[in-house]
Amino acid sequence: MASAYIEESVISNKLNLSVWLKTVKYIKKLWPIIIVLLLCMLFQAFYDSSYTPTASAALIDAFNDNGQLIGGGVSIWDISLNFNILGIVFDLTFKDYLITSLVLVFVRSLAMFGLFFSMNYVEMAIMTELRKDAFKRIQELSFSYFDRTPSGWLIARLNNDAASIGEVLSYSVLRVFQITMSLLFTLITMFVQSWELSLIILATTPLIFLVVMIFEKLILKFSRIARNAYSYFVGWLAESINGNKTIKTMAIEETIKDECLEITDDVRKKRLKTQRISGLFWPSVDFLSYVTTAIIILVFPLMNIQSATVSGAALLVLFIQFVSHIYNPIRQFAEIFSDLMATQASVEKLFLLIDTKPTLVDSKEVIAKYGDIFHNKTENFEPLKGDIKFDHVSFSYNKDVEVIHDLNLHIEKGTSLAIVGETGSGKSTTVNLLCRFYEPSNGRILVDDVDYKERSVSWLRSNIGFVQQTPFIFKGTIKDNIRYGKLDATDEEIINVCKQLDIDNFITSLKNGYDTYLKDGGNELSQGQKQLITFARAIVRNPKILILDEATSSIDTETEHDIQGAINKMLTGRTSLIIAHRLSTIVDANRILVMKDGLVVEDGNHKSLMEKRGYYYKLYMNQFKELNIGEQLDQYQDQILDKNVNL
Repeated sequence: MASAYIEESVISNKLNLSVWLKTVKYIKKLWPIIIVLLLCMLFQAFYDSSYTPTASAALIDAFNDNGQLIGGGVSIWDISLNFNILGIVFDLTFKDYLITSLVLVFVRSLAMFGLFFSMNYVEMAIMTELRKDAFKRIQELSFSYFDRTPSGWLIARLNNDAASIGEVLSYSVLRVFQITMSLLFTLITMFVQSWELSLIILATTPLIFLVVMIFEKLILKFSRIARNAYSYFVGWLAESINGNKTIKTMAIEETIKDECLEITDDVRKKRLKTQRISGLFWPSVDFLSYVTTAIIILVFPLMNIQSATVSGAALLVLFIQFVSHIYNPIRQFAEIFSDLMATQASVEKLFLLIDTKPTLVDSKEVIAKYGDIFHNKTENFEPLKGDIKFDHVSFSYNKDVEVIHDLNLHIEKGTSLAIVGETGSGKSTTVNLLCRFYEPSNGRILVDDVDYKERSVSWLRSNIGFVQQTPFIFKGTIKDNIRYGKLDATDEEIINVCKQLDIDNFITSLKNGYDTYLKDGGNELSQGQKQLITFARAIVRNPKILILDEATSSIDTETEHDIQGAINKMLTGRTSLIIAHRLSTIVDANRILVMKDGLVVEDGNHKSLMEKRGYYYKLYMNQFKELNIGEQLDQYQDQILDKNVNL
């Protein structure tokens, strides 16, 4: 029963540098903090990989074979410590060494603070910028993109992928510099002390590279299998929750529970397999480091190696430390590679969104005059009168299926036009074309005798009030929700509109009135009350064109009857397009357009179409038959006799 839309996350076995190069611009913007970060990494690498092991060797060498300080009765504070750091040899007294070490420890602490602060800052900055760019692109994309892209996919890009990329770029990619510097300081310090022992350590590194490559390939493979199993579970879970009512009505709870046990057990097994392989990886690397250490200990007495700065015991201790200093960076490089591979799919998906080009855009000339959707030049917006013409308009959602066929239609300003027809007839597509949510495949749409492509999308939509079938409520107060229709609307304007729509009483009856805070899509209100708020939102902007797309379908018949008079007042003086399933709601429209299969099959008013006894008459009578006897009598009186319909 799992969802048909399950996105499989495919992890490539190769690093795609071209994809990662797209992230460089986000790092470049942060160059000042990046420089601070790299300097902190550089100092930490020097302190941990060169100064600390060299100082340890110098301290060991300061004692003679009997455990006494070299120099006999010399005070411990005056004892000389011989250092060879990166080929530079110098002596320090024990007192100077302590002071130097305390200073360096303090500086290292500051560097660690700078390191972690900078990494977190870079992560947050990159994640924020990625989300901003992705969300901006979402606002630019046309309706056709959302027709084929699930909202869950978009949320995953802005939420999970942006966070993953920010983390990897700050903690993994930038750590490459730190690890490289650590390795470089370690190698230089090793060869300065003893090139023979250095070569012994390096001779074992190909083996660890081989182990890392084998395990990383296996870990990536089984991680992908486990992740896809989890993706399947998420899709199944979403479907089960959304279909909960259907599951209960069919009484198949036990079957669904068994499916859940099967799927979750499959996820558990695949994740455990991945963890077992990961669990073997780290002990294998540690084992190789212990073997290398053992080789150093066994070979050292036989080689009679001399160092210019430290004794044999100090040299042995020093190179035992160097083993971990060489192996740890190699292991960290493997972790970074694994992180890059696991996150590469996120980078590809997020930039697939960011790089998507909108299919509906204004021309350069239009943008120059009217601005774009984020920077409107409202001073250049001409007043809209409301005269609309469809000139041989055809439209296809895809190349094979045309849903609007050669539509020629003139809607004079101030006309109340109802568009009716069965599902799939092209009603909503027609108004979507007018709103320029889509553009005609062929033909033109003229507003006030000008092709609407010659003016901006924002100019057009700022003059349209659109009430959809399903009301959408923003998180905020009722007043704020209505004000979205006109951001500079005063409280007085909002209240006046609500009074005209006869919804002021229900709002003021609430505890906090217009300041009632709505959340979770306005679930505190009934469906009808939410729709009434969207009515007020559309009307408060005083639009020249008003579109009601099945706008009263969420309102019960009684409420609809109560506000129908107020709605009719709102239609007066503006061009309005009304899509309605209940034909009883549009009998007062100046003009009724009847559509079927993308064609206009009838055009007239309620009286003329009923008397014609054609397709409109058939639709109307089918709905009339579904009413009870009392409703039929009332409707017959109001919409047949009072309208002088001669049947």
